[in-house]
Amino acid sequence: MRKQFYLNKLLYISLLGTILLSKPYKGGELRTEDSFQYGRFEVRMKSAPGSGVASSFFTYRDFWEEGLTSNSNWNEIDFEWLGMYEDKVHTNLIIQNGWDLPELVDLDVNTHDDFHVYAVEWTPNHVNFFIDDQLIRSVDNFYADSLYHGQKLMMNIWQPTYVDWVGAFDPTILPVYAYYDWVKYYAYVPNSGNAGTDNDFILLWTDNFDYYDASRWDKANHTWDGNNADLIYSNVVFEYGYLILCLTNSTDTGYNGDPLHIEGTANLPTSILVGSAYPNPFNHEVKFPISSNEPSNVQYSIYDLNGQTISTGQKAFESNSTGYLSWNGLAPNGLHAPSGTYFVRISNESNVQTRKILYLQ
Repeated sequence: MRKQFYLNKLLYISLLGTILLSKPYKGGELRTEDSFQYGRFEVRMKSAPGSGVASSFFTYRDFWEEGLTSNSNWNEIDFEWLGMYEDKVHTNLIIQNGWDLPELVDLDVNTHDDFHVYAVEWTPNHVNFFIDDQLIRSVDNFYADSLYHGQKLMMNIWQPTYVDWVGAFDPTILPVYAYYDWVKYYAYVPNSGNAGTDNDFILLWTDNFDYYDASRWDKANHTWDGNNADLIYSNVVFEYGYLILCLTNSTDTGYNGDPLHIEGTANLPTSILVGSAYPNPFNHEVKFPISSNEPSNVQYSIYDLNGQTISTGQKAFESNSTGYLSWNGLAPNGLHAPSGTYFVRISNESNVQTRKILYLQ
């Protein structure tokens, strides 16, 4: 059954750009523009609950994009959370010709209730899986040796039809969500790094998901046999400082859960406090109240849903002063930005906060 699942999964790239069949449920997927050969891939996330639900963090060789169609070109490394298990994670390696090496790993934590840091270290000699910096699986046989093609980093949520793998599905549990706080990528630099096993890795980038960075990520719009959900753009949501992947029915798509907060904000230096934007929605000018308890140069950047910078600015604040930042809806070219949702990133030397606003011309 697992082998058939992976053979069916080969069909998904071929469906890109085609008209999706109308499946009963809708999921979401985010993938990097770039491919990586080796490295350490980290995520802080909370998996989606529910029998019949799968959420993931994995690398995959997008060989269909390279013009190849045979599964002899396959390479993949998986973290998969099956919603029927609260204290397990499914790990897997898939190599040329679709050979796979699955293992369901027991954990001492509830992956659905709390955020945890998961990591994969991929080198020419081994693949290691970690949770909260604890090694939970290591593979150093010919499977690891066979993983040498560049792979994209991906995350998705979907509804597999394989009941023996994920359990029976009850659609009344919908919607369900997987929450991703941040992702980090470390390059593999043996004997010269400062992170990971034997300091063989060095951090190249972090994405805190304050907005959709379209220069780094692509949203998916496809499906495959064995998946009861179409993956759609609107079920890949950037809100409250998180990437939220949504599994929904076909009518109530997107994120409709409770407001979230960026955990750990209370531990940041409180040199500035940012109030709620007002008015919001707005059609003339929006203001952000600022309180500063020390001299500070406060900067802001406004991004659209594609991660493009629309406007930037800054303002100096004295110690124990109050004031506000504002935006009038204009882009640097002097023209009004289109109506829609925007993200505002406000920061100084020690603090970063994000607000969402709705602009109506």
